[in-house]
Amino acid sequence: MKLLLRLSVILTLFLFAPQVTHGQFLKKLTNKAKAKIEREAENRSERRVNKKIDEEFDKAEDAIDGKEEENTTGTTKQNGTQSGSSENDAEDVGLQESKGPNVVWSKFDFVPGDEVIFEDGPSTDEENGEFPSRWDLMKGQIEIADVDGEKVLMFIDGNPKIVPFLKNSKEDYLPEIFTIEFDFYKPLNGNRISVSLYDGKNQKGDYNMYMDIGSGRVDEKLAKVNGHMPGIDYNNDQDARWIHISIAFTTGKLKVYMDDTRVINIPHYSGNPSGLTLSAYWAELSEDKAFYFKNIRIAKGGVKYYDRVLSDGKIVVSGIKFDTNKATLKAESMGPINEIYKLMVDNPTVNFSVEGHTDADGGDDTNMTLSKARGETVMNKLIEMGIASNRLKSDGFGESKPIDTNNTPEGKANNRRVEFVKFSGNSNNTSNSSNNSTFDQLDKKTIGAKLESLPDSFNIPMSNNSGIVNGPGTVIIYATTDGNMGKMQILDIDKNDNNKLTIKYVTYNYNGSVHSQSDNLEIRGTFTCDLDSGNEGVERDKADFRNGGETLYPYETTILKVVK
Repeated sequence: MKLLLRLSVILTLFLFAPQVTHGQFLKKLTNKAKAKIEREAENRSERRVNKKIDEEFDKAEDAIDGKEEENTTGTTKQNGTQSGSSENDAEDVGLQESKGPNVVWSKFDFVPGDEVIFEDGPSTDEENGEFPSRWDLMKGQIEIADVDGEKVLMFIDGNPKIVPFLKNSKEDYLPEIFTIEFDFYKPLNGNRISVSLYDGKNQKGDYNMYMDIGSGRVDEKLAKVNGHMPGIDYNNDQDARWIHISIAFTTGKLKVYMDDTRVINIPHYSGNPSGLTLSAYWAELSEDKAFYFKNIRIAKGGVKYYDRVLSDGKIVVSGIKFDTNKATLKAESMGPINEIYKLMVDNPTVNFSVEGHTDADGGDDTNMTLSKARGETVMNKLIEMGIASNRLKSDGFGESKPIDTNNTPEGKANNRRVEFVKFSGNSNNTSNSSNNSTFDQLDKKTIGAKLESLPDSFNIPMSNNSGIVNGPGTVIIYATTDGNMGKMQILDIDKNDNNKLTIKYVTYNYNGSVHSQSDNLEIRGTFTCDLDSGNEGVERDKADFRNGGETLYPYETTILKVVK
């Protein structure tokens, strides 16, 4: 019976499972490459091989049972977890756990406004069961609740609606450039929420100037545009999960993001946003019908980062967020961090001191320690993404340099910030470059182990209609057609030039010495590349992969696998 089960699992593995077995791995190589890889594996014990086989059977059985497998591109699908939280996933084979932050949404390009004009967490001072003090009721019933240790706005009683409680609520309080962010919990069997870009209680606005948001779909009613997240059945209301929504309006251009994906991009929006109304459809006080909201923020946009560096010598960012009283980055922080990364890649002479600041809550010493840790966390994230460590340093000043009052939630939000202050010369910062970069940790030995342990990436997507999939910071390991092994990291993808790719790479000889390398190799769209010589546009029989414009296509016996 056991034999029949194993044969059944093997057959299922071939029919359904995308993983590559040890035998399939070797068959993909030329005889020359095969000999080299086999020599690399000679010292591996039979116990390791048996363990690998058992893992493949486990994966096949999981596939049969319908269990979700981990997405090997490094993008985390959030099912029942709180938006903005992340866990550090330690890798088992050949690579130590990174000391730097392991944050999802690494391709997120939303950048929040730099001046907060309305903020509600809600505060921990709010009392459960009471109406939220920073809002005004338009319809239904809404109250403060405690969910998983956090204060939230709980929407119940049919179709409840609220608007911010502001002194100037009858006026247009949204500037020409603004952003809106919030997290909401779509309950099990819940319907949808609605976001109106005017104050439904105090202002007269176009009643079509709103959007309905469901499990994985956004319907914008005025422009009659809808979008949805890839891979999510937006017609299925069975999911219960936290969802992060980001809205950016720039003088007539409207973008909407759901978690890490841009789902709406309207270049010429005919409406004139003037306020905010939040509502939920079919909300009830029951286990599977209550909607929750938290972390609501409206912010005024500012000048582009590069222009700020030229005029002020620094960039002040209030949109980099951390867990409360911790230096752990939240996922939505990756928008501003990615913009800083791009600025530094495009301007190699610009160096930054990353400086943390807090509000006045808590003790002076605690805030000083926390601000320094937060500055270091952001610095380490940029180093992990590929910025040279000598171009960065970090510091923190606690609550000692406020830029706003500490007497209002908005003022505190502005004081909780990270500043990127330009400096000249090198930082002599070497303590983080070798410890926190996944790319730097990979040597020939660990690459050989991970080539066997990781599932095949096959063709690697770089771009789709929703934006960059595997972009700056993505690390790929490979085996070349000549039988060598190496690593590369994506530094930039130029969407305006057929997704021209810029990478840094190292190819190793069999003895571990460097065969070839580059810190700035460009591969144009539709061109081939040889990772043994480091040349673009080589003949197909020498090429290791082709940049297809949106996808990397490995050639012949080349193997490409995404590490992160």
